[in-house]
Amino acid sequence: MALALAGCASPFDIALGNLRQEHEAGEFASAAKTLESQETIDAFGDRNRLLWLLDRGGVAVAQNDAATTMRTLEDAEKRIDAQRELRPSEQAAQWVLNDTVVPYVAPAFEDIYVNVFKMLMQMEQGRLDGGATVEARRMANKANLLRDQYLREEKALKEKAGQGYAAAERSGAAQRYATPTGGEFIESPLGTYLTAITFMKTGDREMQRVAGRRLLQAMEAQPKLFPDVRKDAFSGLSDLDPGAGNVLMVALTGCGPYLVAQREGPIAIFSFPVYFELPQMKLRGSAVAAGRIEVQDSSGTIRDGGPIELVENLGSVAEENFRRQLPLIYQRTMVRYLVKAGATVATSEVVAQTQNNNGTQWMIRSIGGLIGLAVLGATEKADLRSWEFLPAKAFVGLTRLPPGAHRVRLVYLNAAGQAVGESPWREVTIPEGPAAAQLATVVQTTAK
Repeated sequence: MALALAGCASPFDIALGNLRQEHEAGEFASAAKTLESQETIDAFGDRNRLLWLLDRGGVAVAQNDAATTMRTLEDAEKRIDAQRELRPSEQAAQWVLNDTVVPYVAPAFEDIYVNVFKMLMQMEQGRLDGGATVEARRMANKANLLRDQYLREEKALKEKAGQGYAAAERSGAAQRYATPTGGEFIESPLGTYLTAITFMKTGDREMQRVAGRRLLQAMEAQPKLFPDVRKDAFSGLSDLDPGAGNVLMVALTGCGPYLVAQREGPIAIFSFPVYFELPQMKLRGSAVAAGRIEVQDSSGTIRDGGPIELVENLGSVAEENFRRQLPLIYQRTMVRYLVKAGATVATSEVVAQTQNNNGTQWMIRSIGGLIGLAVLGATEKADLRSWEFLPAKAFVGLTRLPPGAHRVRLVYLNAAGQAVGESPWREVTIPEGPAAAQLATVVQTTAK
């Protein structure tokens, strides 16, 4: 009964499920209304307020609502900076109950995407110097900060768990999750690309070269994260001439990954209960494999503006970052579970030893195992919270247009080269003057 009750959906779970359906259907206007409703705000509560801000900001990006994006993600970033680690009382609750009872703490890759999306909106609003450049520097500075934070968490886990940590390491199942990380995580290739373009247009060629080299180095060091990315398409980014393009098209497609529960048990081996949950990442992806830019001039003539190139598979990057965090999650879960299970076993044994009848002892141990399962079922729960409104892929394309008014859009293609959709037309106006100092950025989002 306890296990059945533990599986009942909470108001937060229901709200998250509704948002997930709206995301997958591409109903961003509906999702905005859902998030703004008092019912959803109450369901998220203060404990998940950060997650609400991230989702609201993600929806605003899809709606090209720069004001809401900047307002919500600025608030989200302040909350992330204010609580990168749990307070002692929150850590105690996490070790006694489960990971869901504490305030949501954004993982490293979500922290980075806050700045990526803010940089996108700054670029779309034409605020490069002092806008996009600030976000680019913030994103770069976070890398060392987040790496140091990971190492502190790993050290704290070993100190907190003591002998329990060693016991978890000796568990055969632990090998499934063991991975040498060194505190590393994968930065956003989209963010690195945008950084290079931003500094190229603001005249900081050295920063452009650094960002361009970093993008290529990431592709070389982690080839499995870039199976569909054409490295050659970005090989000249470090030294790209500022006048090479004055319109940047960015396509965010598909739905990013989310977390589901992987359950072990329930099994009662006499007095020893076996039941715990671990988060498991589920990928959704995108039907879009390529695309092209179309340009319409004042006469209504439509011409090809060039291709858009896949720069980042956000699902793969999120999956790799999650894989590197999973050992800490697993070890904390195992230590907590073993403590709870051990307490019920010890209690059962103490009571059983007061009886002389073997049958009575067996019954007490069996009942103790069932009670242990009830305790674990009521308290053990995997933390399935994550930023829902992340896309699956990011494509970029740089084209050059002559001065004047134009309309631009994207045509999305599948792996077979067939059109699977197109974005709405967007107006861009290119002023007179050198192209090196000009950049119009257009961001388009589709759930396909």
